[in-house]
Amino acid sequence: MSREAEARHRVANLLHEYVEIADRKDVDAVVEMLGRAEVLFPASGSHDPSSARQLFTELWSGSVPHRHDVSNLIVRPGGDSGSAWHATAHYTRWVLADEGPFVHTLGRYELLVDPQEWSIGKLIVSRVWTAAG
Repeated sequence: MSREAEARHRVANLLHEYVEIADRKDVDAVVEMLGRAEVLFPASGSHDPSSARQLFTELWSGSVPHRHDVSNLIVRPGGDSGSAWHATAHYTRWVLADEGPFVHTLGRYELLVDPQEWSIGKLIVSRVWTAAG
């Protein structure tokens, strides 16, 4: 497997692991995964385990379940020395309400991934569109 193919495979797995954790609203798992990463959402962020726990507890406090679909993953060498991988992907967040599922958010993920540990060092989540109300 080429270096680029391995990076794409590993980054895709990290991203899909993150959205699976998000869909379960599993704060302990996300703190394990992203507690040491810089995480930026449009209105908040985290940079250590304590702030990650606070951020995701607030984000996932609602009782209505949701599901994420990820598409358009692009993985490129990143950083000056090629010691990281930069990835972008689109996401669709579905809210699974009693009256039926509906698209709530369209957005984008940006990741910086450390190839030594295959861990996310930075995650930026942007929202392109959010349902009103």
